[in-house]
Amino acid sequence: MADKTIVEKAAQGVGYGLAMAEDVAGSIKTAIGSAAASVASALASAPPKKKAPAKKSVARTPAKTPVKAAAKKSAAKKPSKKATKKVVKKSTGKRA
Repeated sequence: MADKTIVEKAAQGVGYGLAMAEDVAGSIKTAIGSAAASVASALASAPPKKKAPAKKSVARTPAKTPVKAAAKKSAAKKPSKKATKKVVKKSTGKRA
């Protein structure tokens, strides 16, 4: 038996790879086709939904907000006091 050349070995590997990819693509196509068929049959067998009757809209006037009350609320807030920093004195004397 003659030894295969590098080119023949590479061609054989590529051939196997293409065959496997073709098989995988076929199985994916079959799975998607069966899923689409089952969804289509489920939608065909489902009863149609009834729409709710439309309610008549009542014309409403927008509520007016008093401008003066809003101005009073914003003016009533007091400004926050800044925190004062406490100074701690260190004793320099030696302990006994």
